[in-house]
Amino acid sequence: TPLAAILGFVETLKDGAMEERDTAAQFLDTIERHARRLNRLVDDLLAISDIELGKTNFYFEDVPLESVIDGVLPLIERRMLEKNIAFEKNIPPDLPSVRADRDRLAQIFLNILDNAVKFTPSSEKVHLACLKRDDGTVACSITNSGVDIPKAALARLGERFYRVDKTRSRDLGGTGLGLSIVKHLMKAHGGTLRFESSPGKGTTVILDF
Repeated sequence: TPLAAILGFVETLKDGAMEERDTAAQFLDTIERHARRLNRLVDDLLAISDIELGKTNFYFEDVPLESVIDGVLPLIERRMLEKNIAFEKNIPPDLPSVRADRDRLAQIFLNILDNAVKFTPSSEKVHLACLKRDDGTVACSITNSGVDIPKAALARLGERFYRVDKTRSRDLGGTGLGLSIVKHLMKAHGGTLRFESSPGKGTTVILDF
């Protein structure tokens, strides 16, 4: 856990590692990284708790999805550039607005897109597409190439702390709560969160509004 790592490196520094300047600097960087991860974990736990207890305020209005998505993209642009990931967007100009809380909607897309970029191999791509269904509902899909999820694990996505690959997720700094938050927020909007995955074709997250 982040706390165990922080305590371990602090003990090592107190036992004499402070005398080695380069080593001490590396340890301090590691402590900072795990402290930030612990802070994200606490923030995510509080967010889920507030939603479940009905303490989260929602301000519903007609929100154009493309404007929300365009507002989120700059927040993940740096990571996409670092990994040389191409982003493709396909949103029809006549896509109807959805009844939603704009800030919570941005939180949903930020979580999903950040996750997609995080688990997409370098020099691959992430594709986002939205469409209007015949019944008037709107669906958005976010697909990452290169990484697929075993069928047995799909049904558990969105559970608190569940990780398909525990070691890889931990190395990437996730809290294991991002998809759970999205699931709760989608439910609050009267929507659903679904997943599709097949070997060699990556994974698709589907948001139904």
